[in-house]
Amino acid sequence: MSDHWQYLIVMAACVAITLPLELIGARVYRRPRRWMRALLPVLVVFLVWDAIAIAAGVWSYDPAYLTGLTLPFRIPVEELVFFVVVPTCGLLTYETVTLMLARIERYRGARREGVRS
Repeated sequence: MSDHWQYLIVMAACVAITLPLELIGARVYRRPRRWMRALLPVLVVFLVWDAIAIAAGVWSYDPAYLTGLTLPFRIPVEELVFFVVVPTCGLLTYETVTLMLARIERYRGARREGVRS
């Protein structure tokens, strides 16, 4: 395996690992407008931040781990992928935890009602 693909492979693994959360009810991918509203601020803020930091020489990226594809302002495409994948995985996790907590509460409520009857 070429080192140039490692970063993107890790991002693909993150998506693959969290994909089952969508299937059990997170409903992130099934609500694309809401998903995009959650991602847009992250993309704007951090891509601008990266562009400024790269231009100022504050940080750089090891080309050994990049595909060589860049966005404007010399931002590696891997950064864009990161800023999409990581918040999406976080959102999937958050939505799943919220769903599971609601299910647990409904279950407890049903049990309490059963005890009172």
